[in-house]
Amino acid sequence: MFSIGDIMTRDLLTVGPSKSVEHAATLMNQHRIGGLPVVEDGRLVGIITSRDVRSSHFNRLVADAMSRQVVVVPMECSLWEAKELLERHRIERLVVVRNGLPVGIVTKSQLYVELGKHIDALTGLQRAEFLQRKASEFLQNGKEIAIIFLDLDDFGAIDKELGHVWGDKILQQVAQVLRSAVEDGVDYLSRYAGDEFAVVTTRPFEDAKKLALQMVTALTRESWPYELRVTGSAGVAGGRRTCSRRQEDEVHTVSDLINMASLASTKAKKEKKPVVVAGMVELKEAG
Repeated sequence: MFSIGDIMTRDLLTVGPSKSVEHAATLMNQHRIGGLPVVEDGRLVGIITSRDVRSSHFNRLVADAMSRQVVVVPMECSLWEAKELLERHRIERLVVVRNGLPVGIVTKSQLYVELGKHIDALTGLQRAEFLQRKASEFLQNGKEIAIIFLDLDDFGAIDKELGHVWGDKILQQVAQVLRSAVEDGVDYLSRYAGDEFAVVTTRPFEDAKKLALQMVTALTRESWPYELRVTGSAGVAGGRRTCSRRQEDEVHTVSDLINMASLASTKAKKEKKPVVVAGMVELKEAG
């Protein structure tokens, strides 16, 4: 479930601009909602929220109290893109539109509950499915991508020596270190599983290799509890676009790249190298 259309409230309650603020307030109280899209002749013309109601006289018209600047999203909008919009505009809800007409609404609380299912509770990073979705999205848009797969070295020994509580704290610190190494809007970091982390990046392949080395190096330079030495081994796999692919093909391509990067990280661990490169592959249209 990765689009707003999957989680939005479809039974859309609206109000007309010629109605009174008192009428809008009554509707919001009855249905326990914090805002109403304002619709006239099927068109979205504004939104009135509980804040607007509190600052307006009940005898005023909705048209006078509403906000005409409505942030809208299509049904296909991803949950993460919607979250960015809510935070950027500092609002509590988004109106969902299709062909320019309002068809639903999604609140911040709805969105955060759903996003919580896709965020790793321990580290606060996105989970593995986010990596798959984001990489597929980039390929659909014709972008070159690379996958970096980083596996901590001998982490099981840390768990056995210090216990799972300290093991979890180490993983949280690892997440912070890796997060500081990546660039927002270019690199997308996730906790893949256990002590494995992965990044999908739109950097050129050579720069992705440099990023992988920076991530591994950052771990070695970090100060760890009990004077531990926490290290990692990384594998890098990338693809260069030559033409568009069907969406279902993108999923298989991304899985292949993740698998290649994972195998490369295993090789790096065995050969005691910080980074091993799986290579650049041509991502062509399936015949």
